[in-house]
Amino acid sequence: MNLQEQINRIHEMMGINELSNPYSITWLEPTREYFIQELDELLGNNMRFSKNEFFHPQNYDLMYSIFPHTFKLIAEHSKGGEVDDEREIKDILLDKEISDLMDDWGNFRQVLLKDRQSQREGFNLFNNGRMEEWDDDKINNTFYMGRFSKVFPRMFKDTTSSGLIKQMTGDDGDVKQYHKGYVDNIEKLRNEKHRELPAPFVMKLPTGGRENNEYTLIGGHKRSTIANQLNIPISVWFIDLS
Repeated sequence: MNLQEQINRIHEMMGINELSNPYSITWLEPTREYFIQELDELLGNNMRFSKNEFFHPQNYDLMYSIFPHTFKLIAEHSKGGEVDDEREIKDILLDKEISDLMDDWGNFRQVLLKDRQSQREGFNLFNNGRMEEWDDDKINNTFYMGRFSKVFPRMFKDTTSSGLIKQMTGDDGDVKQYHKGYVDNIEKLRNEKHRELPAPFVMKLPTGGRENNEYTLIGGHKRSTIANQLNIPISVWFIDLS
């Protein structure tokens, strides 16, 4: 391998060869239909109902004001009977993890997702959002958002689009199940060059985000990760609860 080939290889490894790739995305303001899809990451994700997020002492009262019915359902399921008042709900849920409250979250999450009043509370949260451009500083301070080198450290050596597809494909030529969403986003961008996609959802709680981040990504991980990796500007649906 001559010197120029070595330089090209280093550029590929760093993704520099794709700095000027003709990929672009128009980020769309989410519709009600998309709100419905993202309920799975809101009502169906036990990370939301945890001592790091909704049940954190600094977040609890605000989140209860948005989700009183949902919190009551979780508290009653944990207790195995009716709860008397807001104080009892708080005593049950405050600073807890779902694993502390129940051992059948896989089934109970379906109850929340199908409950009309919980759905309405979720829509109320989503409706607090607004479209906002998300620069590199904000991306770097958003939990579960960023390039593959941040989200999956040490997992991928070549983070160009072609390199990622190759590493996500098994020896049999089939894409590994966990990676299908990433590869689908990469391939559609490579084929279409420009796409219109719903904006990722980002939330800021009074305590900020997880793991010392300021914000938390709650929807749109795969498309935002691929966009950031391919140097495409990102806009998000930002829900500021701080």
